[in-house]
Amino acid sequence: MADRTFTDWHTHIYLPEHLGPVWTDRGTELVGRPGFGAADLAEHSRVMATSGVEKFLIIGLQVARIGMFVPNEFVGEYLADNRDRAIAVGSVDPTQPDAADQLRLAVREYGLHGVKLSPPYQGFHPHSDEAYAVYRAAADLGIFLMFHQASVFAPDGFNEFASPTLLDKVAREFRDTNLLLAHFGKPWMNECVELMMKNRNVFADVSTLPIKTWQMYNGLRLAIEGHVTDRLVFGSDFPSFDPREAAEDFLAISDLAMPLPIPRPVVEDILYNRSFDLIVNT
Repeated sequence: MADRTFTDWHTHIYLPEHLGPVWTDRGTELVGRPGFGAADLAEHSRVMATSGVEKFLIIGLQVARIGMFVPNEFVGEYLADNRDRAIAVGSVDPTQPDAADQLRLAVREYGLHGVKLSPPYQGFHPHSDEAYAVYRAAADLGIFLMFHQASVFAPDGFNEFASPTLLDKVAREFRDTNLLLAHFGKPWMNECVELMMKNRNVFADVSTLPIKTWQMYNGLRLAIEGHVTDRLVFGSDFPSFDPREAAEDFLAISDLAMPLPIPRPVVEDILYNRSFDLIVNT
């Protein structure tokens, strides 16, 4: 049981109108529960308090091709009310011509700590010129890059842009910029671990994986053998998952009766001992 407060490195905030008209319901079909729930500011505050979350990372996302647009102003205003316990990741869509300028404006106006990008949802190759314009802006601003560099369940998503290995070039060429991969690069955790082993500026969160027991087990075994568990962080992916339930599912990985077990201290270290200064100076 998660009997201590913890930091949640992957939580979303949005209003229903921010999601756009074509967001898929495949989450329910594939994992047996709604992919999205209420994530307005009041609900986020309530759930963080009742779940025992001491600090949290809030995320916005903009995907022009499906009409999703969580305003950076919306994220920034919530950050302003929670600066003592939150960091914030805004978003821009590199496929849009003014993405880099919009990022500069948002960070300077609202003090955001990172930018969320999603090659498989937004539909861009991580090595494209438009993506590099955003990377350079982030490097100049001193913020970190957060990637949904993992598979997507949207039928019209681009899994060919989702491989964690595609970020090796980015990590090499932006050594002073930290990269945080959401969802541990699932289902390519092996690639994600190899990327982390090679590049000390690459980190990953384990959000959504605690309910995928086999993927989570294998990912943690790979991370243990690759000596990169110190750069793994816990995330719930709220509102898709309740933070307390996700934390308990994560801890339960150490209870599996496996020939190569996941040591409980490793799981507890990831859940309880990851401060935001791991990635950003707060």
